[in-house]
Amino acid sequence: MGNKYEIRNKNDSFKELIKNRNDLKDTVEEFDPVYELRKKILLLRLDEGLSQEELAARAGMRQSVISRIENGESEPRIETVNKIAKALNRKVKIDLV
Repeated sequence: MGNKYEIRNKNDSFKELIKNRNDLKDTVEEFDPVYELRKKILLLRLDEGLSQEELAARAGMRQSVISRIENGESEPRIETVNKIAKALNRKVKIDLV
């Protein structure tokens, strides 16, 4: 018998399940450390009253790097996160639980 559903791995199946369910997507994103990092950088920048351009200048990088991180278009390297943290007068703490 033909089956119109193809077998996928768990991650692909789950992504498909939550694709159009923003309520589930938000819950899942809360447990994604990269998402949490992006959100933290954005909130700290806004708390400091800085534009992306101003934060980038302080961190010694281009504004487009900050934009791509905040918009989820790229995953930042630890070195980049450390530069951003210093520009925000913060420290990076990495913890495995």
